[in-house]
Amino acid sequence: MFNFTIDNADFLNDFYREFKEYIKSAYAFSAKFLINPTLMENYKEQEKLTLILINKSIYQNMFNTITQIDNNMIFSALSCLENALYNIRLFYVLKINHNNLYKYMTDEYFDLKKCEEIADKNTDVKDRNEFSVKDFYEEIKKNNRFDDIKTIMPAQINDGNLYIGLANGKELSDKLQDKIRGYIISMYKALNFHNQMFFNGGIDNEFEEIEGSIYRKFMDYVKLYV
Repeated sequence: MFNFTIDNADFLNDFYREFKEYIKSAYAFSAKFLINPTLMENYKEQEKLTLILINKSIYQNMFNTITQIDNNMIFSALSCLENALYNIRLFYVLKINHNNLYKYMTDEYFDLKKCEEIADKNTDVKDRNEFSVKDFYEEIKKNNRFDDIKTIMPAQINDGNLYIGLANGKELSDKLQDKIRGYIISMYKALNFHNQMFFNGGIDNEFEEIEGSIYRKFMDYVKLYV
Protein backbone atom coordinates (compact mmCIF):
# COMPACT_ATOMS: atom_id res chain seq x y z
CA MET A 1 0.00 0.00 0.00
CA PHE A 2 1.40 3.39 -1.01
CA ASN A 3 2.06 5.90 1.77
CA PHE A 4 3.53 9.38 1.72
CA THR A 5 6.56 9.97 3.93
CA ILE A 6 7.37 13.50 2.73
CA ASP A 7 6.37 16.77 4.45
CA ASN A 8 2.68 16.85 5.49
CA ALA A 9 2.60 13.05 5.12
CA ASP A 10 -0.31 12.56 7.57
CA PHE A 11 -2.46 15.08 5.74
CA LEU A 12 -1.54 13.72 2.30
CA ASN A 13 -2.27 10.13 3.32
CA ASP A 14 -5.66 11.19 4.70
CA PHE A 15 -6.44 12.99 1.44
CA TYR A 16 -5.34 9.97 -0.58
CA ARG A 17 -7.57 7.61 1.42
CA GLU A 18 -10.53 9.96 1.10
CA PHE A 19 -9.88 10.41 -2.61
CA LYS A 20 -10.11 6.65 -3.15
CA GLU A 21 -13.53 6.64 -1.50
CA TYR A 22 -14.49 9.63 -3.62
CA ILE A 23 -13.66 7.71 -6.81
CA LYS A 24 -15.93 4.81 -5.80
CA SER A 25 -18.78 7.09 -4.77
CA ALA A 26 -18.45 9.27 -7.88
CA TYR A 27 -18.74 6.22 -10.13
CA ALA A 28 -21.87 5.01 -8.33
CA PHE A 29 -23.36 8.51 -8.55
CA SER A 30 -22.60 8.99 -12.26
CA ALA A 31 -24.00 5.53 -13.06
CA LYS A 32 -27.25 6.39 -11.27
CA PHE A 33 -27.53 9.51 -13.38
CA LEU A 34 -26.89 7.75 -16.69
CA ILE A 35 -29.45 5.00 -16.10
CA ASN A 36 -32.12 7.41 -14.87
CA PRO A 37 -34.81 7.39 -17.62
CA THR A 38 -36.13 10.83 -16.67
CA LEU A 39 -32.75 12.56 -16.67
CA MET A 40 -31.67 10.85 -19.89
CA GLU A 41 -34.98 11.05 -21.76
CA ASN A 42 -33.49 13.23 -24.53
CA TYR A 43 -31.02 10.50 -25.50
CA LYS A 44 -31.67 7.51 -27.71
CA GLU A 45 -30.79 4.06 -26.39
CA GLN A 46 -27.56 3.80 -28.38
CA GLU A 47 -26.51 7.26 -27.24
CA LYS A 48 -27.12 6.35 -23.59
CA LEU A 49 -25.06 3.19 -23.96
CA THR A 50 -22.21 5.16 -25.54
CA LEU A 51 -22.08 7.60 -22.61
CA ILE A 52 -22.37 4.76 -20.08
CA LEU A 53 -19.44 2.89 -21.65
CA ILE A 54 -17.20 5.97 -21.80
CA ASN A 55 -18.06 6.79 -18.18
CA LYS A 56 -17.28 3.22 -17.16
CA SER A 57 -13.91 3.44 -18.92
CA ILE A 58 -13.06 6.63 -17.03
CA TYR A 59 -13.57 4.99 -13.66
CA GLN A 60 -12.08 1.64 -14.63
CA ASN A 61 -8.87 3.46 -15.55
CA MET A 62 -9.04 5.59 -12.39
CA PHE A 63 -9.39 2.45 -10.25
CA ASN A 64 -6.45 0.91 -12.11
CA THR A 65 -4.37 4.05 -11.59
CA ILE A 66 -4.88 3.86 -7.84
CA THR A 67 -4.14 0.12 -7.79
CA GLN A 68 -0.86 0.69 -9.63
CA ILE A 69 0.12 3.56 -7.31
CA ASP A 70 -0.60 1.35 -4.30
CA ASN A 71 1.86 -1.16 -5.74
CA ASN A 72 4.49 1.52 -6.52
CA MET A 73 4.07 0.82 -10.25
CA ILE A 74 4.16 4.44 -11.30
CA PHE A 75 4.60 4.17 -15.08
CA SER A 76 1.74 1.67 -15.27
CA ALA A 77 -0.33 4.09 -13.20
CA LEU A 78 0.39 6.96 -15.57
CA SER A 79 -0.68 4.89 -18.59
CA CYS A 80 -4.03 4.15 -16.93
CA LEU A 81 -4.39 7.79 -15.93
CA GLU A 82 -3.70 8.95 -19.48
CA ASN A 83 -6.59 6.79 -20.72
CA ALA A 84 -8.90 8.07 -17.98
CA LEU A 85 -8.15 11.70 -18.82
CA TYR A 86 -8.66 11.14 -22.55
CA ASN A 87 -12.08 9.69 -21.85
CA ILE A 88 -13.01 12.58 -19.55
CA ARG A 89 -12.20 14.93 -22.43
CA LEU A 90 -14.25 12.77 -24.80
CA PHE A 91 -17.24 12.52 -22.46
CA TYR A 92 -17.26 16.30 -22.04
CA VAL A 93 -17.52 17.17 -25.74
CA LEU A 94 -20.16 14.48 -26.32
CA LYS A 95 -22.26 15.56 -23.34
CA ILE A 96 -22.28 19.30 -24.05
CA ASN A 97 -23.09 18.97 -27.75
CA HIS A 98 -25.51 16.39 -29.13
CA ASN A 99 -24.04 16.87 -32.62
CA ASN A 100 -20.66 15.74 -31.32
CA LEU A 101 -22.25 12.58 -29.94
CA TYR A 102 -23.83 11.83 -33.32
CA LYS A 103 -20.52 12.46 -35.13
CA TYR A 104 -18.65 10.24 -32.69
CA MET A 105 -21.07 7.38 -33.31
CA THR A 106 -21.22 7.72 -37.10
CA ASP A 107 -18.00 9.36 -38.36
CA GLU A 108 -14.83 7.27 -38.39
CA TYR A 109 -12.83 10.51 -38.72
CA PHE A 110 -14.27 12.06 -35.55
CA ASP A 111 -11.79 14.66 -34.24
CA LEU A 112 -11.77 15.25 -30.48
CA LYS A 113 -9.37 18.21 -30.69
CA LYS A 114 -11.59 20.06 -33.18
CA CYS A 115 -14.59 19.56 -30.90
CA GLU A 116 -12.58 20.94 -27.99
CA GLU A 117 -11.44 23.94 -30.03
CA ILE A 118 -15.05 24.82 -30.85
CA ALA A 119 -16.04 24.40 -27.21
CA ASP A 120 -13.14 26.67 -26.13
CA LYS A 121 -14.34 29.43 -28.47
CA ASN A 122 -17.67 29.40 -26.63
CA THR A 123 -16.02 29.49 -23.19
CA ASP A 124 -15.32 32.67 -21.24
CA VAL A 125 -11.64 33.59 -20.83
CA LYS A 126 -12.14 33.44 -17.06
CA ASP A 127 -13.22 29.81 -17.28
CA ARG A 128 -10.28 28.92 -19.52
CA ASN A 129 -7.89 29.99 -16.76
CA GLU A 130 -9.22 27.26 -14.48
CA PHE A 131 -7.92 23.69 -14.27
CA SER A 132 -7.63 22.07 -17.70
CA VAL A 133 -8.11 18.31 -18.11
CA LYS A 134 -6.51 18.60 -21.55
CA ASP A 135 -3.37 20.24 -20.13
CA PHE A 136 -3.13 17.59 -17.42
CA TYR A 137 -3.54 14.89 -20.08
CA GLU A 138 -0.71 16.42 -22.12
CA GLU A 139 1.54 16.51 -19.04
CA ILE A 140 0.92 12.82 -18.30
CA LYS A 141 1.36 11.91 -21.98
CA LYS A 142 4.68 13.79 -22.02
CA ASN A 143 5.93 11.77 -19.05
CA ASN A 144 4.74 8.50 -20.58
CA ARG A 145 6.61 9.30 -23.81
CA PHE A 146 9.77 10.37 -21.93
CA ASP A 147 9.69 13.74 -23.71
CA ASP A 148 11.59 15.47 -20.91
CA ILE A 149 14.06 12.96 -19.50
CA LYS A 150 15.74 15.70 -17.38
CA THR A 151 12.71 15.92 -15.11
CA ILE A 152 11.63 12.26 -15.30
CA MET A 153 14.95 10.56 -14.53
CA PRO A 154 15.67 12.16 -11.11
CA ALA A 155 12.23 11.13 -9.87
CA GLN A 156 13.00 7.48 -10.66
CA ILE A 157 16.26 7.39 -8.69
CA ASN A 158 16.18 6.57 -4.97
CA ASP A 159 19.36 6.28 -2.89
CA GLY A 160 21.39 5.97 -6.08
CA ASN A 161 19.31 3.07 -7.41
CA LEU A 162 17.36 3.20 -10.66
CA TYR A 163 14.54 0.66 -10.61
CA ILE A 164 14.00 -0.92 -14.02
CA GLY A 165 11.39 -3.51 -13.04
CA LEU A 166 7.63 -2.92 -13.02
CA ALA A 167 7.65 -1.42 -9.53
CA ASN A 168 9.75 1.47 -8.24
CA GLY A 169 11.00 -0.32 -5.13
CA LYS A 170 9.50 -0.55 -1.65
CA GLU A 171 10.09 3.12 -0.87
CA LEU A 172 9.72 5.90 -3.41
CA SER A 173 12.07 8.86 -3.58
CA ASP A 174 10.90 12.19 -2.16
CA LYS A 175 10.89 13.66 -5.67
CA LEU A 176 8.66 10.90 -7.00
CA GLN A 177 6.33 11.16 -4.00
CA ASP A 178 6.07 14.88 -4.65
CA LYS A 179 5.10 14.21 -8.27
CA ILE A 180 2.46 11.72 -7.11
CA ARG A 181 1.14 14.34 -4.70
CA GLY A 182 0.54 16.67 -7.64
CA TYR A 183 -0.97 13.90 -9.77
CA ILE A 184 -3.48 12.92 -7.10
CA ILE A 185 -4.64 16.51 -6.61
CA SER A 186 -5.00 16.94 -10.38
CA MET A 187 -6.89 13.63 -10.55
CA TYR A 188 -9.30 15.02 -7.98
CA LYS A 189 -9.75 18.20 -10.05
CA ALA A 190 -10.29 16.15 -13.22
CA LEU A 191 -12.96 13.98 -11.58
CA ASN A 192 -14.61 17.04 -10.07
CA PHE A 193 -14.73 18.53 -13.58
CA HIS A 194 -16.29 15.31 -14.87
CA ASN A 195 -18.89 15.25 -12.11
CA GLN A 196 -20.08 18.71 -13.13
CA MET A 197 -21.56 16.97 -16.17
CA PHE A 198 -24.21 15.50 -13.89
CA PHE A 199 -27.02 17.15 -11.96
CA ASN A 200 -27.39 15.78 -8.43
CA GLY A 201 -30.57 17.41 -7.17
CA GLY A 202 -31.22 14.76 -4.53
CA ILE A 203 -30.21 11.77 -6.67
CA ASP A 204 -27.48 10.82 -4.21
CA ASN A 205 -27.34 12.70 -0.90
CA GLU A 206 -24.59 10.43 0.42
CA PHE A 207 -22.33 11.34 -2.49
CA GLU A 208 -23.08 15.01 -1.88
CA GLU A 209 -21.71 14.64 1.66
CA ILE A 210 -18.58 12.84 0.43
CA GLU A 211 -18.10 15.49 -2.24
CA GLY A 212 -18.35 18.24 0.37
CA SER A 213 -15.93 16.46 2.69
CA ILE A 214 -13.17 16.03 0.10
CA TYR A 215 -13.67 19.58 -1.15
CA ARG A 216 -12.99 20.87 2.37
CA LYS A 217 -9.89 18.66 2.46
CA PHE A 218 -8.84 20.10 -0.91
CA MET A 219 -9.20 23.66 0.43
CA ASP A 220 -6.90 22.67 3.32
CA TYR A 221 -4.45 21.40 0.69
CA VAL A 222 -4.59 24.76 -1.08
CA LYS A 223 -3.66 26.52 2.18
CA LEU A 224 -0.63 24.24 2.55
CA TYR A 225 0.71 24.27 -0.99
CA VAL A 226 -0.56 27.32 -2.88
